[in-house]
Order: sequence, then structure tokens, then C-alpha cells
Amino acid sequence: MQQALADFETSLDRIRALVKHVVANTGAALSDPAIRGLHETQQCGAVVLLTGYFEAFLKDLVRMFIDGLSRSGVTFGALPDSIRNGHFEGGGRVLTKASEAARKGRTTPFGNPTREDIVARLHSAMSPPGSYQILWEAFADTEANPGPEVVKGMAERLGLKNFWPTVSNKSGDPSRWAATALSSKLDDLISKRNECAHTGKVSPVPTASEILDYVDMLAALAKGFVGALDDQLKSHSQHGGSVPTPSVAIQIPSKPGVVTP
Repeated sequence: MQQALADFETSLDRIRALVKHVVANTGAALSDPAIRGLHETQQCGAVVLLTGYFEAFLKDLVRMFIDGLSRSGVTFGALPDSIRNGHFEGGGRVLTKASEAARKGRTTPFGNPTREDIVARLHSAMSPPGSYQILWEAFADTEANPGPEVVKGMAERLGLKNFWPTVSNKSGDPSRWAATALSSKLDDLISKRNECAHTGKVSPVPTASEILDYVDMLAALAKGFVGALDDQLKSHSQHGGSVPTPSVAIQIPSKPGVVTP
């Protein structure tokens, strides 16, 4: 999950660099309408890019958390209800979308897993601890609009409770990014993103300072989200035993009392 966070920070640095360029050329923009128009386009585009980077981060984070949870050594039946139910119920919806996409020759929002692969992972819940594969795509639906309620819903399906206060405490700067500050700033970002994406413009145009605030908020939110999921995964691992290495195959005995080598 730390890799997902590092990749997200790299993406955020691109927006920071863009804002730095805009600020450095403020004088030219004030004297030249063409440059000013270019800056306004870049500033609107930055808002749309931020939400795209955030969606990609959320999907990577969910995939890595679910992979770790699948290998935690916890029996499938001992997982939280939200995980077990999400695996089957959300997995059913994923299977339907994948089947329709395959039939129509289209891609899905979560890549291109085959129907056979999805069915195999759904059925793997019958496998021993450490060898089943929870269907991560069942938990990664951002609804193409990852606002506060959507993100909170994703977290709750992963078993996180009291999401916004928890993320705030682990954000690295809870005095600046209290629970309400995080959720309200994210809501504002999504609103501006929708206006930019659907109309091609926003009024007023997001300022350099506002964009940097969005960047800081997303960085804090991402850090807090990763920290909360890290704690949860450690808790599961402690209760389920050590995480088996991927190279060790866990097989079902072919006869009672006989372990297949």
C-alpha cells in the first residue's frame, strides 16, 4: 500500500510543478490575454487531473489491501461481514459488467479480467487460509466521482469504521486536516471537477493557491487512508498468523490424514 501512496505523491508532484510554473509566469499572464487564457485552461485541467489521479490511487490502494488480506492467514469465514458480503455481492456485479463488456467488445472501469478469472476468484472463498483470492474489483467502484460519501462507502466496505476522524488522525497534520476539513475540501474539489469536466470551464477559475490546497488535502487523505488500512491489515495478520509467502502452495489433502507433498 505504501507503493500506491508513493505513486500518488509522484502524480501530485506534477500538479505542484504546474502550479509553480503558473505562478512564475503570472506577470506575463497579466499582460497577455493569450497566456492568461492558457493558464486558466491549465488550472481547470489540473482539477480534473487531480481527481483522475485520486481515482487511480483508490483502485491501487484497494487492490493492494485486498491482496494482503487474502494472504493474511485468516480463514475466509473469519473475515468481517462487509468483506465476505462484498466479495460475493460486489463480485456478482463485477461479473455482470465484465460479461457485458466481453460480449460488446468493450473495456471495464477495472481493467479486463475475464469472466472465467472472476468466477475462479469468487469460488476461491472455499480454499484454505492464505490461498483464496478476494475479488478486489468488488470494492474498488469509485462511481467515477470519488466524493466524500463514495470514499467513505469504499472504506466501510473494507471494514473501516469512523472513517473521517480516523483518517484525520493519521493524516500527518490533524490540526489542519480535521475530519470536516478533509470531507468539505474533497467535496469542493469534486464539484469544481464536475463543472470543469462537463462544461469545459469553471467560474471562478481555481487559483494556484486553491489548487495547492486540493493537493495538500489529497496527500493528507491518502496518507491517512493508507495508515488506517495498514493498521487493519496488521490486526488481521496477528489474528490469522503469519502471512504465507506466495511461493508456498497450500494444497488440500487427497486422502484423509495424507498431505500431498
